[in-house]
Amino acid sequence: MKLPLKWLKEYVDFNVTLDEFVELMMWRGFEIAEITDEMPGISNVVVGRIEKIEQHPNAEKLKVCSVNIGKGDNLCLITGAPNVFEGALVPVALDGATLTGGIVIHPTVMRGVESCGMLCSGEELGITDADYPGASVYGILILQGEHPLGQPIQEAVGLNDVVFDIELTPNRADCISIIGMCREAAAALGQKFKEPVIKQVLGEGDARDYATVQVLDGELCPRYIGRVVKDIRIAPSPAWMQKKLRSVGMRPINNIVDITNYVMIEYGQPMHAFDFACITDGHIIVRRGKEDEIVKTLDGKARKVSPNVLLIADPARGVGIAGVMGGENSEITENTKTVFFESAVFKGSNIRHTTRELHHVTDAAARYIKGVEPVNTKLAIDRAIELVAELDAGTIVGGNIDVCAADLTERVINVDWNHVNRILNTEISPEDMVKMLDTINIGAVVDGKNLVVTIPHYRVDIESSIESDWDIAEEIARVYGYYNIEPTMMTGDTFRGRLSPETRHEDEIKDMCVSMGCYEMYNYNFTGPAALSALGITEDDEKYLAVKLMNPFGEDQSLMRTTLMAGMLNSVALNCNRKTGHGRFFEVGNVHIDNNDDLPEERKILGIIFTGADESFFTLKGVIEYLLRKLGIGERAEFLPGGSGFFQPGQKAVIKVDGQVIGEMGTVHPDTRKAFGVPQAAYAAELSMKKLFELRENGKTYKAIPKYPTVPRDIAVVVDEKMTSAQVAKVIKDAPVKVLLENVELFDVYRGTGIPEGKKSMAYSYTVRAEDRTLTDEDITEAMNTIIRVLKEKLDADLRA
Repeated sequence: MKLPLKWLKEYVDFNVTLDEFVELMMWRGFEIAEITDEMPGISNVVVGRIEKIEQHPNAEKLKVCSVNIGKGDNLCLITGAPNVFEGALVPVALDGATLTGGIVIHPTVMRGVESCGMLCSGEELGITDADYPGASVYGILILQGEHPLGQPIQEAVGLNDVVFDIELTPNRADCISIIGMCREAAAALGQKFKEPVIKQVLGEGDARDYATVQVLDGELCPRYIGRVVKDIRIAPSPAWMQKKLRSVGMRPINNIVDITNYVMIEYGQPMHAFDFACITDGHIIVRRGKEDEIVKTLDGKARKVSPNVLLIADPARGVGIAGVMGGENSEITENTKTVFFESAVFKGSNIRHTTRELHHVTDAAARYIKGVEPVNTKLAIDRAIELVAELDAGTIVGGNIDVCAADLTERVINVDWNHVNRILNTEISPEDMVKMLDTINIGAVVDGKNLVVTIPHYRVDIESSIESDWDIAEEIARVYGYYNIEPTMMTGDTFRGRLSPETRHEDEIKDMCVSMGCYEMYNYNFTGPAALSALGITEDDEKYLAVKLMNPFGEDQSLMRTTLMAGMLNSVALNCNRKTGHGRFFEVGNVHIDNNDDLPEERKILGIIFTGADESFFTLKGVIEYLLRKLGIGERAEFLPGGSGFFQPGQKAVIKVDGQVIGEMGTVHPDTRKAFGVPQAAYAAELSMKKLFELRENGKTYKAIPKYPTVPRDIAVVVDEKMTSAQVAKVIKDAPVKVLLENVELFDVYRGTGIPEGKKSMAYSYTVRAEDRTLTDEDITEAMNTIIRVLKEKLDADLRA
């Protein structure tokens, strides 16, 4: 919020230095981020009079000027400007002066003649005709009227003000205005605010004979006030208004538009002026937009609106988007003869939604979003009409056309003053609290244990609810002084933050994947029908039950994913194409299955994918076995034939633990790889994070190192081609031997010479031992014979010769 010092002085007696004012406002909760001059970067430039002009002896186009600056001898200054003349008052940059762009002026010799400084143009001073008449003329700036010699140029051109750039907290909507900030400044300076008195101007006739207003949605527009002004005389605004507007960064346009902008800055109330001739039947309708309705706004853009957008319309079309921007079809032009002024309250949340829908935010919209209240709405339009009369900009017709559904009664709240003291850790008497609140225009009286507080209409940030005590405590703290409140340690219940067991489980699995050389990936939760088709997922597959998005970014992101495979394959393809050298990846992410009438089922999945010359089905299987062993369920896991269609037949497996399916793995089908652009073999797995968490063994059992030696043995058996490694290993482990049989592992599979057709040889290693003695040859032989016998009985397996 920009607050010019001269504007501030109209409402308060500014009796402190700038630095003192900055500190006072800071303790009131208003940080002044910057103080800028109206002519930034200009220093040591004064008014001088050209007493004499002579031709430069060595340069045809240069003139030597003798300039009087009101003290000492006349200065010799050289210029090439064609518009200088004797007696002219001009800006003189003295030795050490700074100009626009950081230029520093020093005496210099020009063609043998010393120039003690420089005569300045408007451009060199950073000003234009909008700031001072004649500033844009090519040549030296010629000052108008009489000015004391030696006067600083800022004073001479009337640009000697400073502007405070104040940072506001989002809740103080009342301070996005000159009046609001001046109220706070007056309180900070210990003064009573000089409340402006608006002259009520009642025109001739009845405004309702010209215009009517109908509000169809009182919730989105609680108050709408209009005024009619005829016989409009479009002209430039007076200099004082233009100067004030420019000082806060607004560009003057014409008297009518400038009045609406001036009132918005002064009172914080956005206003709009319609060309009344463009309003059909003179009938204003405040309504919601129609589906796909088009409104062409002042910036020339045709904007499509929806029923969520509030419009200002007439019976034929929309003439403006409420709270955001007026329509091009009702813009004020030099041909405008009658104007309809609008001052209204629009619901902030709806204006916020409108700006997001239209991707367009204006200064007016920002103010509505923060909050505009109905009492100030009337003050603003009364002030606008007062300015119309003052500037003689037209003939005012009748009074206000006021459609009001808002509650205009004063808000009164009860505040527990003891609670206020507990909040602030103070011992302020209720009588003193009343006095403090009075300094910021909040009325209060003591009623036993309560303060009965009357909230000013503009303080929309003070709640009428359980927050009341806290809001009033904040106001008292600002007046009392935060520096007077003794600091205390925080009180209340505290707790130590902890990770949930599920989160620790997820972190542990991620750490294990990283330890096995995997890079973590994050993919979008969205997918599309084409991706499901490329994965070969059919309608009878649970993964086909994808949640459809109502408003997707596109067809390729119209579904919530039911598997991590599509994202993982896309990432692998990208890494292969860019030759990153990375071949191991994992992802922990959610998938959604639309298998419920109420809400879809959300599942957290661990996805792992390997690719590269050194990878195979078995390297992936080894990593999964490592994970399961670390979770204490490796011994209970089974890898059984089966799996999804995006895996290659014969090279895929369903993973079970205690009979429950926890996931699947396999070699990615060549057709699937081709569809996703993966140029080499890939191996992937998906595991249920929930099942892994539920089935894991959290406790660890430690065993003593065996006292007696273990004996390693191998066995090779011939079995049917369809027999799995897990089936053979389970029979060996479960064999009823009288010794401890451990570490059963497959180390070779052979097909070929000496092995019958439809058969294969599988070789396993294992160890045997006893806990209470060293095994004898008889013990070992008996265990071997038992294993051979059981294999024959259960699997019809023959010992390979």
